[in-house]
Amino acid sequence: MVPKNFDESRVIAKFPVIVIGAGLGGLGAASQLALSGEQVLILEKHNVPGGFATSFVRGRFEFEGALHELSDIGTPDNKGSLYRFLERLGVIPDKLKFNRVPEFYRSVYYDGYDVTIPLGIEKYTNKLVELFPHEEKGILEFMEMCKAVLAGIEFVASKGGKFSPQEVLKEHPWLPRVSGLTLSELYDKFFEDKKLISVISQPWGYIGLPPERMNAYAFVAMIIFYLNWGAAFPLGRSHSLTSAIVEAFENLGGTIRFNSLVDRILTENGRVIGVELLNGDIYLCDSIISNVNPICTTMKMLPPEDVPDSYKKKIYAPEIGPSGFSVYVGLNASYKELGLTAHEHFINKSYDMQEAFQAFRQIEEPKYIVAACYNHIDETISPPGTTQLVLTTLQMGKLWESIAPDQYFSLKDKYADKMIAMVEDTISPDIREYIEVAVAATPLTYYRYSKNFEGAIYGTTQDVTNGPMLRLKSRGAIPGLYQVGAWTNFGGGFSTTILGGRIAAGMYFKDKKEGRW
Repeated sequence: MVPKNFDESRVIAKFPVIVIGAGLGGLGAASQLALSGEQVLILEKHNVPGGFATSFVRGRFEFEGALHELSDIGTPDNKGSLYRFLERLGVIPDKLKFNRVPEFYRSVYYDGYDVTIPLGIEKYTNKLVELFPHEEKGILEFMEMCKAVLAGIEFVASKGGKFSPQEVLKEHPWLPRVSGLTLSELYDKFFEDKKLISVISQPWGYIGLPPERMNAYAFVAMIIFYLNWGAAFPLGRSHSLTSAIVEAFENLGGTIRFNSLVDRILTENGRVIGVELLNGDIYLCDSIISNVNPICTTMKMLPPEDVPDSYKKKIYAPEIGPSGFSVYVGLNASYKELGLTAHEHFINKSYDMQEAFQAFRQIEEPKYIVAACYNHIDETISPPGTTQLVLTTLQMGKLWESIAPDQYFSLKDKYADKMIAMVEDTISPDIREYIEVAVAATPLTYYRYSKNFEGAIYGTTQDVTNGPMLRLKSRGAIPGLYQVGAWTNFGGGFSTTILGGRIAAGMYFKDKKEGRW
């Protein structure tokens, strides 16, 4: 039923479920619903799907927008959960192919220390023992703990939500233990060598907090997924992944409409009944899954009187995490000539990750970056004899919001130059001679594209009070509304965001069966 203050002639159609936004969370939810036979409409403000899973062209180069590698693909003989989901959608193996990433990462420090860390639990363990033989006992025990956490995660996943906390505590005690520790507190149980801790922690930037603050569960789950299933990158960049999911969604009977910006969520008697687009079109529904960040969904799209104070506290209590600063570099030389021997190169000015994190709060000096060389995993990703290199660090969005407009471009260029200098100082001394294209993206760029508050790329911070087990869940502020995206469930990252969408779809079916709305 349309509220009396709306003109029924503006109603375009009605669907059981409307998904706002075709980002990874929205696509994960919508395709999971479609697999189960639900009629779903996706409304996307852009003219392409995927959110951060996108690419753009500058000169001869088509740059990958955000994806470095996927952690939950695996192989036909050792399938990760994302592989199995894409298989169910009919995307794998015929419509989407992946390149395997040959190593975990290369870790480079300004003091000259330079080591490449392999993938695979056994190879990873052996390499760490080779590098730090005096820490062998702790390394072996640490890896047993990681495997125990993986077993706990798989146990919980196998139960489909039908388990008790007591059961998890008894059968998989490491799972709740790591959820209540910082990563530093966890390390203290196994290691003393600060260099070892730094080397193991290199992917900390993918979560956005240093070990002193990071929820240990988030980090352990991330690395054990990489080690168990390896890392992969889709042929055709990340938009080939999202395009394949959209095609599968439509083949399952789903509907997607682009250039459709949802302005507000319509409610009646305190529950959702539809959405109104910016152009005035109305679509009615029984439920909504929003891929818009929960603060914007709740405080800008819903009528204020419908939002419970308790939910406002939930969305405002956690700290908003960092944004990114990226430099997309096209080089007219091969990656082999440039000394880029891995896909992921973590470059560090010191072993102190807390110091590097503090640098995210100022624009003077980056101290930790990752340089992703895509040609190392796909030689066809740029023209022959060229290299596509993306440099990324983290920056706080509020910092860039406070910059005067007349200073913005000069500060952006200076900071990008300092990031290039970090590659020049450590890996490729002649890199500047071969730069053909260099494009920088600041937190304001990430905000402009995503409309995430402060340009946050991971949502809220994953500290001990807001780790994967404690983050905002799928149910939204009012009945019939669900939230997906990096701000909910397991947080940011491609695989986890898709999984979060699938979790929301499962919650929708549960609530529908129980008559919660």
